[in-house]
Amino acid sequence: MDKHLQIPVVFDCDNTFGVPGCDVDDGLALLYLLGCPDVNLLGITCTYGNNKLDTVYHNTLRLLSEWGREDIPVLKGAASCKDRNSEAAVFLAEKAREYPDELRVLATGAMTNLLGAQEEDPSFFDKVHTFSLMGGLTEELFVGGHPMNELNLSCDSEASLSVLRLGKRVMVATAQNCLRSFFPRKECLNILHNSSRPIAHYLEQHLTYWFDLNESDWDISGIINWDVMAAAQLLHPEYFDMITEPLTPSSLSMQKGWLKGDGEEVSVILPRIKDQGIYVKHIYDTYLSAQVTLQDR
Repeated sequence: MDKHLQIPVVFDCDNTFGVPGCDVDDGLALLYLLGCPDVNLLGITCTYGNNKLDTVYHNTLRLLSEWGREDIPVLKGAASCKDRNSEAAVFLAEKAREYPDELRVLATGAMTNLLGAQEEDPSFFDKVHTFSLMGGLTEELFVGGHPMNELNLSCDSEASLSVLRLGKRVMVATAQNCLRSFFPRKECLNILHNSSRPIAHYLEQHLTYWFDLNESDWDISGIINWDVMAAAQLLHPEYFDMITEPLTPSSLSMQKGWLKGDGEEVSVILPRIKDQGIYVKHIYDTYLSAQVTLQDR
């Protein structure tokens, strides 16, 4: 597809796919983007959250190398909420100027790079067509009967609050709504095993550790594909009920990732998966269509 007809996207993430003990869902969201023919992935900006910035950055380079996609730029972001001046922030601001009211930003880690881009260019939030975030709580979260804390929006509460308040169009895949983005272990491995696509066998091999960890730590036989939902709602809203809700996040509530506090009211889209079976099939189909060429290692 002609890149001029594609949707320009920057993926801001804390990708730890393949890092022992760390989440795989940023990497799966990246694979989803690579399976969407209507996406022009302009670059990946790295942030902290699942792990330290250096780990995320080098892991993302490794993953792209394994997938034969070293053509995609990878930029280092700020290492913490205390330093927002980074090459990632500059890149985000540049792309917003290059694609005004067209650029989509998918953000699945700490939001520091986004506020850094706003500090680089005070019109950044207004230039971005849509921000799709993963994170935030609207009520207490339980996984496998165990309480789970919020991570992404609480990492840099000031940056998260700024995106929610100043972003022109913001959609959030909340932790609660992501619970329906569930991929049972047996079904997932069966689909991957029976596919003839090389990426399917790659995933079958590389997802095992995360399935094991979810069973041992959270008592669930499968994975919650948090970040993939944020990517899908951004690019294929037809699989969602796009519900706009008034939220009241405050500086205090955002320190725990709570979207309902005592702050000023903001209007945010909180998508909900319409049909879980149809949605999950779409995700698998997109994975297996990903434009990757696996490299021998």
